[in-house]
Amino acid sequence: MNSVKLYCLRIVSFTFVLLINSCSNNETPSPQPIHFFNANIITMNPDKPLANSFVVTGNKITLIDSGNDSSGLKNTKKIDLSGKTVLPGIIDSHVHIRELGMDSLKANLVGVSSVKEMVERLKDKFPSPATGDWLIGQGWDEGSFASTAYPDRRLLDIAFPNNPVALESLHGFAGLYNGYALKLANIDSSTKDPEVGNIIRRMNGEPTGVMLTLAQNLIRPFIPEPSNEKIKDAIISGLNIMANAGVTSIHEAGMTPKDVKAFVSLAESNSLPIRVYGMLDGNNDELMKHWFARGPLVDKSGFLDIRSIKVFYDGSLGSRTALMEEPYSDQLGKSLATERISTKKILQLGRKAADKGFQMAVHAIGDKGNNQVLKLYEEILDTNGIFDHRWRIEHAQVLFPNFYSRAAELKVLASMQSSHAVGDSKWAEDRIGSERIQDAYAWQNILKSGVRLLLNSDLPGEPWKPMETLYFAINRKPLDSTKESKGWYMKQALTVEEALKAMTIENAHGAFQEKKLGSIEINKLADFIIIDQNPLTVVSEDIKNIKVLETWVSGIKVSSIN
Repeated sequence: MNSVKLYCLRIVSFTFVLLINSCSNNETPSPQPIHFFNANIITMNPDKPLANSFVVTGNKITLIDSGNDSSGLKNTKKIDLSGKTVLPGIIDSHVHIRELGMDSLKANLVGVSSVKEMVERLKDKFPSPATGDWLIGQGWDEGSFASTAYPDRRLLDIAFPNNPVALESLHGFAGLYNGYALKLANIDSSTKDPEVGNIIRRMNGEPTGVMLTLAQNLIRPFIPEPSNEKIKDAIISGLNIMANAGVTSIHEAGMTPKDVKAFVSLAESNSLPIRVYGMLDGNNDELMKHWFARGPLVDKSGFLDIRSIKVFYDGSLGSRTALMEEPYSDQLGKSLATERISTKKILQLGRKAADKGFQMAVHAIGDKGNNQVLKLYEEILDTNGIFDHRWRIEHAQVLFPNFYSRAAELKVLASMQSSHAVGDSKWAEDRIGSERIQDAYAWQNILKSGVRLLLNSDLPGEPWKPMETLYFAINRKPLDSTKESKGWYMKQALTVEEALKAMTIENAHGAFQEKKLGSIEINKLADFIIIDQNPLTVVSEDIKNIKVLETWVSGIKVSSIN
């Protein structure tokens, strides 16, 4: 029997055995049909891109372009949208939702430019900490600091002599810790760098407090873990925040064992307000052993699927830990390139995934990292036969010129973030030079080659709200830019239509869900948002100001600003 048939049989059998029969939100759709009319509907259906009305019956869309007259529809509730715009629910295909929910418990360090500012924000967040309590912050930009000099813990040691401090960077590739925290973890000048990761040191060999990539694991075991209930609370908080912003479905990138337990528990109790597509932490051996034995989980009601594997391969461009073929342009010979998992192990994971019916999604930033992942995909898929795998590369940030044609032939999906291009624009060209930058953050190169583009936020590291993601994709400049200012490498900018497609129907495709999500069509699930302006006609610089008025999931209004 060929690999395609084996793959399909495994999906069917595992789905049947592992189905969650009751995953849905707490409310049930109204049995009374709802007729939305006098609307400007952007359907994302290429056969019928615009419509003026639609009917929702139960959890599905049952009629489109029925006009304003619902007299022929019995017992129908009528909602006049008064010309407002309707979009399919936004699908954010790469997020870290627990971190978003947990951020309310941390000091917000986004935008700080010095350790002095970090201290001030920590004192504002934790004015009277008990001795020994951990003080956690998040959001200092490792890319911006690495362009000048990484921070030093000296002021943290002075300000917080009786508390361990852990400050997570914006993208998670670095952490800053004070002397109390280092002492708890027995880290000093004699501590050797781990096999993967780096301890940044002072001239005398003492740790500055900055730990890059997996060096952070030397301290993480000493930071108290949140309870299962706290994780569930954080997930629900994060999902509700996203629903308010117009997101109806997420792809959770890198579920730990504790995350999986929490998500499954929430699904079983019908507590998920929006949909979740789970991507397992492929770097966790025990987790993968369990799930390869168990197989994919596909939920009939579509509120929790777990059928993807997220693998962390290289580091980040900002911290110079991404795998590049040639040295970094701004610090020749000083690359801290990180391979967080061996290619041999990715190869083993990929072969198992192909055999067991899982999607692969590998984090790759540098040109060498992306090339290595693509080579592995080519080898695995050639061995197993080309089936409908929809394997992904997460970020695909810096590429070799031959990447595009190879990825297109292999039908690999590029999962990219519009905010990263804008956030990194301050230093990215310095890192890799004027030649390599031509194939970095290259959305148009991706599309023109025939590779399918998934557009997402990678929250909570950068501004993540859908209208911000859309704004970045079209304008390629910061939110606070003037209308006259020019975007960064605008030849790679997307049109509104291209960006919306990548945020809806393409993201649904990236989760094998395009038959029920991603567009407003008859018999699809009634996931949609109502917004106050039309992104197709509004001035591009004003897209960031579009307000999400209502969010509907499965025919239920889950969020409204009214």
